[in-house]
Amino acid sequence: MSKISRALKNYIVDAVLLIILGIVMVAWPQGALETIFKWIGIGLIVLGAIKVILYFTKKDSRQRSLIDLIVGIIQIIAGIFFIAKSGFLVGFFPTVAAILLGYGAIVIIIRAIEMKDGNKNAFTLSLVLGIVTLVLAVIIFVHPVALANIMVQAAGISMIIEGIALLIVLSRGVD
Repeated sequence: MSKISRALKNYIVDAVLLIILGIVMVAWPQGALETIFKWIGIGLIVLGAIKVILYFTKKDSRQRSLIDLIVGIIQIIAGIFFIAKSGFLVGFFPTVAAILLGYGAIVIIIRAIEMKDGNKNAFTLSLVLGIVTLVLAVIIFVHPVALANIMVQAAGISMIIEGIALLIVLSRGVD
């Protein structure tokens, strides 16, 4: 149970899912968006439920993190929304992707800064990947409707980069 808790706390599962989602978006940009939103919704619900359950099942209150509980609840709510409104969200996909990528990029940059005094190579690589992901998120946000398939593929590439960056940050992470 502690392995699952640690993996979820460090967002390794999120990173792997981002990479897989990015590959799917690059390979099949047309028609995959509604299905992807539903799968994202299911994934968010599962991840959120696990985080909430882990919060309440930890025996030592010092191991509990209110942030993890809040993130879990937000993931469940977002998951339900993604499933219920997947058709509606397709029109907003580039904007939604840009916001999610921007958030993830900021998390990567913060984590990279936290490990600045540790492994310099991991710090530099994580910081660069975080900044690249943030730049891609801004580009996607600024041009959400231009060349829709290319934007889906760009978002997919950004998700792959973000997933790899999260894995790098976590493998060298700060404890």
